[in-house]
Amino acid sequence: MNKMRKILLENLFQVPLGSFLIGLILALLGLILVFAGRGVIKFIAFLIGGIIGGLAASIIMAPYLGGATILAGVIGFILVGVLTQLLLPVGAGLVAAALTYLFLKPLLNMIFALILAVIMFFVVLMLFNKIIAVGTSFLGSLIFLAGIREFVSLDIYISLLIIAVLTAIGCIIQLKS
Repeated sequence: MNKMRKILLENLFQVPLGSFLIGLILALLGLILVFAGRGVIKFIAFLIGGIIGGLAASIIMAPYLGGATILAGVIGFILVGVLTQLLLPVGAGLVAAALTYLFLKPLLNMIFALILAVIMFFVVLMLFNKIIAVGTSFLGSLIFLAGIREFVSLDIYISLLIIAVLTAIGCIIQLKS
């Protein structure tokens, strides 16, 4: 019975089952990123910061608390996770400023490159949510298209249309919420 389903799926979509699953997973992950990318980024930042904070709190407090290090780990996870999520725009601004400075320093005067880097920091800081919404919508549409292309060969113009439409709809939905 299980073998019949596998053969049926392979004949139905004319692709091997592995490619079907990869395409389906890519398409679903792409749609999640298109429509909920801002939340996904913030959740991942919370998890990464929380894990680091929980481990650090557990290690630091182990000699003092003994068996209650789990409590310190949970508190560290929550506090550092929230702090990471709140400081995410500042971190993105610092990265943008550093990259701006590094790219412009060989081309321009050092002072002018530094001024542009500071301006870039504040631009990213003010527009962080919009930048994340546009970036995740665009990236999600590319991932969705990669998944769809596992099933169907698409013309380049159809591919560009799918990317543009998904990015626009994703931006509208993410920026409304």
